[in-house]
Amino acid sequence: MNPAPFSLPIQTYPGRLVSRIPLPYWMSLTILWELVFLTDYLYSLTIPGGHAHILVFGVGVLFFASVCINVEYCARVLSGLYTDLTLFIDHDPQELRDWYEKKLRTGYQGVWPLFAGILLVVVEELTIGTIVRSFTPNDSFLQALRSGYRIAGFFFLGMSLWALVQVITIPMQLIRFKVRVSLNQVSGHGLQALGAGFFKMSMAITFCFVLVVATAWLAGLGDNVFILVWEGVGVATIFCFFLLPQVGLHHIMASEKEQRLLSFSHHLESALEKSLKDPSSDNMQRLKELFELQQHLRSLNEWPFDVNTLWQLITALLIPLLLAALEIIF
Repeated sequence: MNPAPFSLPIQTYPGRLVSRIPLPYWMSLTILWELVFLTDYLYSLTIPGGHAHILVFGVGVLFFASVCINVEYCARVLSGLYTDLTLFIDHDPQELRDWYEKKLRTGYQGVWPLFAGILLVVVEELTIGTIVRSFTPNDSFLQALRSGYRIAGFFFLGMSLWALVQVITIPMQLIRFKVRVSLNQVSGHGLQALGAGFFKMSMAITFCFVLVVATAWLAGLGDNVFILVWEGVGVATIFCFFLLPQVGLHHIMASEKEQRLLSFSHHLESALEKSLKDPSSDNMQRLKELFELQQHLRSLNEWPFDVNTLWQLITALLIPLLLAALEIIF
């Protein structure tokens, strides 16, 4: 008996905030955060020096909105990936679905995301909390408002980081199942869908990261050594998030390709010898077809993603480094 059609098995915490609003989730979350910033903007007009760093807070709020959107977006990408998993994982469909649902629920539901959010808030308050508060005039309401949405933003950021850690383990654990490597690799389907999904999530994370770098740049902290180190770590982390989880599948795909080429070489050798002994048109045509098939086998992708997507990600990751370089130069 086939399992029921797969649908989104989870509801992320940011998604719950706007689930009753009849608008796309990304629009609802953006409006929600921008309303908070609008309150900040209007009230700070009445405070001397309240607008001294208003652009920094504006970009920071946009970053927090992007984090919430990113959590829901990645959950949807992963949910839609299940159908393609069944195309290259040879396992009982119901067991595979149960395993996959459990992974998603662990990353996006329950107490662990809440704990990760609280932990990051504590770390933020103990490290940069005092520095950030110094950008706000000594007005109790404005201090409370900005501290409130900053804490909420870092809380959702902690949730996001926890989810990403869980997401990384999905491709790593998929190699425990029997992986089918198709000779007909179609971009965006089967194994290639896994790489495409991780590329989409990596680009979404890169957008969030660019906003972080822009916030530091606008605050005049772009040339700070510690900030530069963290930016470098961030770029490396995003790149590793995309590439490293797929290394295990790469080994399987490369091994399968090598075995098929070795197996095929016997047919090619036999046809070659036959053509040398009898170079008839039929034998030569057969040899030509086998060489074409060998070329197809050699062109099979050894990674579950298109190599061009890797260069697109690298190009996107150069943007925050460029912002840091501009801050140092100018």
